[in-house]
Amino acid sequence: MLLNNKNIKNIKNKKTTYVKNFTFITETYDFNKISNLADTFSLDVFLLPGPARHFDSRWQLADIHKFDNQFFILIDLFRKIFQYPPDIRDGVDIFFSFVTNTGGSHIDEEDVFLIGLYGKTIFRITETNEDYCLEKGDLLHIPKGIRHRAISLTPRSIASVGFFGEKTK
Repeated sequence: MLLNNKNIKNIKNKKTTYVKNFTFITETYDFNKISNLADTFSLDVFLLPGPARHFDSRWQLADIHKFDNQFFILIDLFRKIFQYPPDIRDGVDIFFSFVTNTGGSHIDEEDVFLIGLYGKTIFRITETNEDYCLEKGDLLHIPKGIRHRAISLTPRSIASVGFFGEKTK
């Protein structure tokens, strides 16, 4: 996993930070993998708010770090580097969609580390109008309180590692 000193400093200073090829992901988190995880562990899959057309909707698989070791390693790594205190709400969710779509502009109440798993997704930071394109293995850190939106260019899956407490380092 690739984080250089500049990336770490930016994240500690609550700056939006993009890292191309942050990690090498051995699994293909396509819809076969996601449905297999949901079926194997009897996980709930949530339909996110928006038009209820289903096929072009956005979906969420919550707390995947409890069942998939790759995501436990990620949440543990970020917690240790940035000294996040444990919070019951912290976790790793997978967001996915079957076709291109656009999520609503929103502000997260937690710091998020977004990791591309499958497909291409643009994350637009509303205040600065900056776009970041996440592909498999890329990382985007968005500090809490930053308005943004996801625009999927292809069918996609994204891991979202969220921390609700304040970094102590």
